[in-house]
Amino acid sequence: TMSGSREEERRKLADIINHWNANRLDLFEISRPTEDLEFHGVMRFYFQDRVAGNFATKCIRVSSTATTQDVIETLAEKFRPDMRMLSSPKYSLYEVHVSGEERQLDLDEKPLVVQLNWNKDDREGRFVLKNENDILPKKSQSNGPEKEKDGVIQNFKRTLSFARIPDGDEQALRGEDGENSRLAAEVYKDMPETSFTRTISNPEVVMKRRRQQKLEKRMQEFMSSDGRPDSGGTLRIYADSLKPNIPYKTILLSTRDTADFAVVEALEKYGLEKENPREYCIARVTWPILYTPQEDKSGKEVILDDNECPLQIFRDWPADRGALVFQLKKRPPDYQGRKGRKVDDKGMRKDSSSSLPPEKLPYLVELSPDGSDSRDKPKLYRLQHSITEVGSDCTEDGAIQLMGPGILPHHCNLMHTDGMVTVTPHGPDADTLVDGQRVSETTVLRSGSTLQFGSAHVFKFVDPMYDQAGKKEPGAMMRSRHKSGSVPETTFDLHGDIHSGAALPTSKSSGKLDMERGMVKPMIRGEQQDSRSDIRSQDVAERAELTLPASIEFRDNSEDTFLSAIINYTNSSTVHFKLSPTYVLYMACRFVLSPSYRPDMSPSERTHKVIAIVNKMVSMMEGVIQKQKNIAGALAFWMANASELLNFIKQDRDLNRITLDAQDILAHLVQMAFKYLVHCLQADLNNYMPAFLDDPEEHNPQRPKIEDVLHTLTGAMSLLRRCRVNAALTIQLFSQLFHFINMWLFNKLVTDKESGLCCHYWGAILRQQLSHIEAWAEKQGLELAADCHLSRIVQATTLLTMDKYSMQDVQNIHNTCFKLNSLQLHALMTNYHCAPDEPYIPPVRQT
Repeated sequence: TMSGSREEERRKLADIINHWNANRLDLFEISRPTEDLEFHGVMRFYFQDRVAGNFATKCIRVSSTATTQDVIETLAEKFRPDMRMLSSPKYSLYEVHVSGEERQLDLDEKPLVVQLNWNKDDREGRFVLKNENDILPKKSQSNGPEKEKDGVIQNFKRTLSFARIPDGDEQALRGEDGENSRLAAEVYKDMPETSFTRTISNPEVVMKRRRQQKLEKRMQEFMSSDGRPDSGGTLRIYADSLKPNIPYKTILLSTRDTADFAVVEALEKYGLEKENPREYCIARVTWPILYTPQEDKSGKEVILDDNECPLQIFRDWPADRGALVFQLKKRPPDYQGRKGRKVDDKGMRKDSSSSLPPEKLPYLVELSPDGSDSRDKPKLYRLQHSITEVGSDCTEDGAIQLMGPGILPHHCNLMHTDGMVTVTPHGPDADTLVDGQRVSETTVLRSGSTLQFGSAHVFKFVDPMYDQAGKKEPGAMMRSRHKSGSVPETTFDLHGDIHSGAALPTSKSSGKLDMERGMVKPMIRGEQQDSRSDIRSQDVAERAELTLPASIEFRDNSEDTFLSAIINYTNSSTVHFKLSPTYVLYMACRFVLSPSYRPDMSPSERTHKVIAIVNKMVSMMEGVIQKQKNIAGALAFWMANASELLNFIKQDRDLNRITLDAQDILAHLVQMAFKYLVHCLQADLNNYMPAFLDDPEEHNPQRPKIEDVLHTLTGAMSLLRRCRVNAALTIQLFSQLFHFINMWLFNKLVTDKESGLCCHYWGAILRQQLSHIEAWAEKQGLELAADCHLSRIVQATTLLTMDKYSMQDVQNIHNTCFKLNSLQLHALMTNYHCAPDEPYIPPVRQT
């Protein structure tokens, strides 16, 4: 039986390796496992050379039995053989990912096995060797859980796991500590992903799409399993006691998933999947309403029983009982389960005003934008005894979702407590006005105040209890306040202490309200709100639509024909305004977002529809670029449109957060069109490059002239201008063309001994021809690009024409021709032909 299970393990391992090989470049293929379950493959390693200030990279063949220690010793030999004599550097090996996640490998881990683990999430990563003496000393940290206690195959068992979700924390605080997260940023910045630097056969864009699809599939299950859209979603799990440097991780749960399942998921997300889940638990921690988890550790903590469902608890949690978060922590050794006992909530007494009947609650009533009473039936929002969020992304029960100019995804919070209502803007950009005065801090509202969010949403605040108590009539109160010329403000600091004047420090936790990256959250609505909120979201969208100066509509059944007409059948050479496809496609997206398009759609269906239509646009665009990859005019046209559409989508508050995949692909299309366009223009230039080698003494009318080269460059420039390609892309494109000219001429000089070009005569002619290119570049404002990308050939021509006849000239050559390395200098000098009247050059000895 022993050999049977061994064979089974070998088969599983072979499957995993096959999956790896199917997605990887041939160079990085991993061999089939031997009977002893050993396998090997080529791995790429990076080393940050602090002295030179850049990254070097080496590929070595590694066995699955080789430890981190073995690999580090081999790499130290390869990267810096000289270092061993000078000092004894302490090296560590890190795995870093595009998302910014990082981890230091333990010395007894097996790097090839760690790399094979990336299979699970279709992830790309890099291994970076780091000299720890190069950086500031920091607290020792090793969060490498992937010990191989149980044989190779253990590393591939992640029970009940599904796709990783990019976490909110991975945006802000990537990696385990500051130094490391800089390392990830540096290695990907200094060596961006190219076919040379990646191991994977598909770019990260494609792998990201795959992860997203896994995720969406899982979200679909939540939506359809019982017909309700709210049977699952995301939940943040904090782990201050285990990983203080990571703010939180997000896990995907259904409302029926129990706490013991959530423990397994959370351990995996924190990289602790080798730990025994029985030793951990999830606790719910509550703070009073004004809290900051970072500073106030006095939250009330209750450990969840294994069979309690954290997401359900979170959904049912009444807002007036304070803020609720979940903590992953070690299970206390003496902990006894509550054996089904109901949670004791008696300690949390309700405030008297929280039990007010609905008609006594304070409310906001909508006014028309100029502040006058609304003609039709105005909307009315009652403020429960808790925090009410306001913003374009706020879709939770009781939140006020507003769309329109100046409204941020999380705009501000209204807080009703102790018979008082306050408004707190979410930051300096959240336009919030009380009685016409802009406020930037927590401000108390008085009954009768007008409240404005963004540039078009105006409300009157009414507190029935205040008006009933026969206090001053609100209008008179407002008049008396305006006489004094200032709005009295009361502000609260983060601990709830009252102070005035100074701006509120933004708490770290304020960012935690943001929408999960790329997640479409199902809409959750309270029963009593149902009918009203649907109408509300439509009205809001209708008004938002009016903010565009034009609109476009198409029939639902002709969507494909419509998109095809814009993308597949637009003739790029006859369209007058070259960015018109972008404007039409963008207006089409806004139309689908508005209620005029299929009024019966639920908000979550509408979101999915918008995502689908944007994806369709992008894939059609990809097809049209591929089809016309040899036509410069069409490539410039679609490069400009892809780049502008990407800009429109990124700037659009509604589209930006739900189309992250399409944005990645659009960016990829801009690069693709750019690459093809460079190829076309270089092919044109190639025809005229012999113009540089036109001998003025020969008068050969058949040969191309330098005017032909300049004409090609001018044609390229006017094409880019006509297509309204943005300046950054234009500069990059001409940098490539200048580089091509540089490369073509330089290679002619150093590789072709028989050409006779390496002499003073041709040096002077080439220098003269290049000056025409430099003069053209200067007229176009491209002198920096030309200067940079033509420097090697310019210095080569300088070398050919300058004095190089005695030892005294060496220093001068060194100072003037600093772009040429020793091999290039050697080749130029070896190929050099002296003219009959030229001094003799000493023979070159290569040292």
